[in-house]
Amino acid sequence: MKQHTVFFPQKILSILCRLIVISVLLAGCNTAVGPEYQSPSPQLPETWQITETADNLSSFEPTALFDEWWRVFDDPDLTRLVADVKEQNRDLAAATARLDSYAAAYGVARSGLMPMINAQGGISRERESERVRNPANQSIAGNPTWMYQAGFVMSWEIDVWHKIRRSMEAARGEWDASIQDRRNLMVLLQAQVASEYIMLRTAQQRYEFAQKNVTLQKETLELVQDRFDAGLTGELDVHQAKMNLASTRARLPALKTQQTEALNALSLLTGRLPGELNQLLAPKWIPMASALPEMLPAELVRNRPDIRAAERLLAAQTARIGVANADFYPALTLDGLFSLVSTDSGEFFSSAAQKHSIGPSFTWPVFTGGLIKSRVQMEQAATKAALARYEQTVLTAFRECEDALAAYINEGETLTALNQAVASTQKSVELSQSLYITGLVNFQNVLDMQRQ
Repeated sequence: MKQHTVFFPQKILSILCRLIVISVLLAGCNTAVGPEYQSPSPQLPETWQITETADNLSSFEPTALFDEWWRVFDDPDLTRLVADVKEQNRDLAAATARLDSYAAAYGVARSGLMPMINAQGGISRERESERVRNPANQSIAGNPTWMYQAGFVMSWEIDVWHKIRRSMEAARGEWDASIQDRRNLMVLLQAQVASEYIMLRTAQQRYEFAQKNVTLQKETLELVQDRFDAGLTGELDVHQAKMNLASTRARLPALKTQQTEALNALSLLTGRLPGELNQLLAPKWIPMASALPEMLPAELVRNRPDIRAAERLLAAQTARIGVANADFYPALTLDGLFSLVSTDSGEFFSSAAQKHSIGPSFTWPVFTGGLIKSRVQMEQAATKAALARYEQTVLTAFRECEDALAAYINEGETLTALNQAVASTQKSVELSQSLYITGLVNFQNVLDMQRQ
């Protein structure tokens, strides 16, 4: 049986190696087009505008503001709920899936640095025309023959102008931005959990206080009824006491509804069905933060995920200018072909059936009617817009933080004043009842104190 061997010429191997080395050297040259990205440095205030801030901040590490800020409340139930959000929230799961999509897009961009090699082959029945003069095919003209062919085709774009690398930079920037978007979503969801949890505990405390008021007003009604039966007061006082009691009782269902709504919101945020968090129905005191984590303005810019996301999107858009600029220059490609072609299946694997070619090629846009220039201008305008969005994000972040700090400090002062008012009101209620019994004040004074 005749043996056939496939022979790949040594010259082809030598040429291929040389072309690959030249291609790598060209791609490694500093021939990148487009602007080199530089992270913006916005002007930042050295301190917060609220002068009382320093006295209301703690010594927490700056990263604690976003990583474990809820621990300042020192509430085990809240800590567990926040952990459940990270593991079970469906919106966060969707954001995680989007990360995989952006990671895959980066892989698509990076694949452009590698050669594309495809296998191809086929079998066909062919007949050459007898009316076409072709000395090469004269022997088979008019005679149907089988054609067997198989081989590999290679195409490798040489990234001389770093167009592919700029595409990678853009894809990487979008990937990084999506990471920060997910982190920002997680912070927002955790904040919603803390807000709903505090609303739940607040509604529970208000319900308990309302029940205590009901008990107190029942006792007041009994007192007024006894005085009316003894002829010491008029019937109007009895009806006013009943009206006051009924009004307080009417507020109880709304407070129960607030508890249910807050509990259902927590269930949704933690990926549960309504009713699966009923263990939280047992009343607890409202969690209070002793102090906020300390953070300077510059640290805020480094830690807020929305600012980081805007910065990475700016980097991605800047890279797209280079992608568009690269079209002004010739695109170099290393093309190769190695195949076996034969009309005789018995000779298919012989060296005589080989067909191969390898060499560089280029395409260079000569006239595009201003298309490439317009694309560059479009990307430049989009980059200016991305920079403006970044700067607006920074300004918005400082505004939100200043507002939050002012609200925190001012609400703390309000809370102190309200605590003093509650203590005084309790004493006033007791005193007004004593004076009413002795007949020194009318019943309206008692009602006014109880309503407060």
